[in-house]
Amino acid sequence: MPKWDEEKVHELAQYFRELEYLFRDCRVNDNRQKKDYAVRYLTYNTGETWMSVKEYEGEFTPTATHDEPEPAARAYTYEEWKAEIFKLYPGSESRD
Repeated sequence: MPKWDEEKVHELAQYFRELEYLFRDCRVNDNRQKKDYAVRYLTYNTGETWMSVKEYEGEFTPTATHDEPEPAARAYTYEEWKAEIFKLYPGSESRD
């Protein structure tokens, strides 16, 4: 089971590598499922913080140009959400 101690910010990338190994092994491809599993193994407070990030549930609406129709909104991807998580922890630096 992946674990991460937020006192050890430099180990955040390893936490995600372990999760992603399990995602591949278990064929988890859905962005929402990946986000849900990522917060499952955290402390309550850390999980709540990660779920409060806009990219966890929010939708991204691309900007339309003057000669294009309004693009459809879409859910943020797991990768977009993960990038925002790394921003919460200076010094964690994603190593993907």
